[in-house]
Amino acid sequence: MSTPSQPQRMDKPYNNKQLSLFLAKLKRQATGSPSIDTIKDCLDQAIALPYATKYRNQYHYISLLLGTIASIGLWLYLDRLGYSFSYYQQTHWLAFALLFSVIIGCVITLTIRHKRIKSTSKLLRDETIKHLYNMTECDGIFLAQAQSKFVDFQRGNHSRNVEWGKEIDFHTQAGVIRASVIHHHYVDQRQETYTETDSKGNTQTRTRTVYDHYHREGVIFPPINKCHSLVMSELRAQKHWPEKFMPASREFEKRFNVQTASEFEAAKFLEPVVVIACEELGKQLPQLTIEFAADGSLLINQNEANLLNPKMDHDITTPRAFKNELLTDTSLDTVNRIFGFVNKIIHHSVGPTR
Repeated sequence: MSTPSQPQRMDKPYNNKQLSLFLAKLKRQATGSPSIDTIKDCLDQAIALPYATKYRNQYHYISLLLGTIASIGLWLYLDRLGYSFSYYQQTHWLAFALLFSVIIGCVITLTIRHKRIKSTSKLLRDETIKHLYNMTECDGIFLAQAQSKFVDFQRGNHSRNVEWGKEIDFHTQAGVIRASVIHHHYVDQRQETYTETDSKGNTQTRTRTVYDHYHREGVIFPPINKCHSLVMSELRAQKHWPEKFMPASREFEKRFNVQTASEFEAAKFLEPVVVIACEELGKQLPQLTIEFAADGSLLINQNEANLLNPKMDHDITTPRAFKNELLTDTSLDTVNRIFGFVNKIIHHSVGPTR
């Protein structure tokens, strides 16, 4: 008799037709789900299925392999007989058509099945994240205001745009506040010279316009302390605030460029514990910017562009492991690193020495 500590047995029978119907039903049920309980129910249904939640594709792989081998073999056989491509007989064309139909049919079926599994798993993941973080859309007015008040959003000499934002819950020691995950896209335009050589060996120098696209994602917080008008960035930002400041840390100096409206206010914020926290976050996130706007709003921006699209180790083909992975609150690793940093800042700001 098996014990709860033993791994799940994988001896369920396969039923490709029933699995396709089940996945379609699951997607209908999960789309626009009203609560996390709906997603839990979907996952429990997958766990309780009497057949496996993965397709049996062995026959298609075998047919694909045999069809490919037969096509190559027929081609080589006809070539050995001295047939040219334009003189193949009608029966040969029919044989090729049949073999290619088998190959294409297998490829299409395998692709469709793979997409069904992937799209269903992604929908369940996205709906779970939506409920875990109480996610809603940011309105256009908020995004426009954010783009105008943060220095880090002024990058790009051709175009710049905060394309979308999602509001999520951020749990602090003082309670829950709403933060916003945003996607920032900007384009730099530059001229590039290159040489062309014609058929006679003549070379000519030409100039073309090149557009470099950059995507950054970050999190915007409402004011969390009294700090404002301070930019700390690994990328050189547009000059906005008049003063410079640098704490007594070689690591911080090598990593960040700092500009501020007041050296005194910057010094008050960048105490040793905060400097260390900034350095640690910089080691985890690429091209990091930590910016307090004039109104005290905080932006943590960086180059990883999949904050709300985390890679999962499991999918619906292993429903029990997939459920366990989805329902852990560590699904948005980068967002949670940013949350951890901001919680340190909040804790330091309200500490007994402040």
